[in-house]
Amino acid sequence: MFIKLKYMNHISIDFIIKRCKKIFEEKLKDYDFSWRVVKICSMIDQIFIKVFRIHNIQKRGSQKVEEEKIIDTYMDVINYIVITLIKLNINNEENISHPKVINLYNQQFNKINSNKKIVKREKLTINKILEYILYLKQKKEEISLEQFLLKLLNMTLILLKDDMERNK
Repeated sequence: MFIKLKYMNHISIDFIIKRCKKIFEEKLKDYDFSWRVVKICSMIDQIFIKVFRIHNIQKRGSQKVEEEKIIDTYMDVINYIVITLIKLNINNEENISHPKVINLYNQQFNKINSNKKIVKREKLTINKILEYILYLKQKKEEISLEQFLLKLLNMTLILLKDDMERNK
């Protein structure tokens, strides 16, 4: 799965995933399965709000809420995307456990790793992600939500990696 180590000036996607997973596991202990009652459209709205926060911070060049760094917001976006993907995979399954959810969490990253589509880095910006989410919200025809979210997850991971490398 992805690059395994954090090299001198290089942050690996694996490093980011491990940090996101640690946060996810901590919040799973605190909040349990509270996300199960939230509708998919509300999850998409939450992702949009977080992405818009990143957009505003980048546009202003500073942030007003110093306690939540832009990197934390990126990780929230990643975890909200993964939670939404998990929701799509478990439907209304009654017998869900923390280990099963952690396994599903890991599976989502394996899916993007095996996905053949590669995001063009030179055109990838937070504005592109905002446009992508708005496209989903306005889409009238059928769209594969899982494929959409996997692409969004991939894009967000790349942007976070780039941002972390720039701001070392």
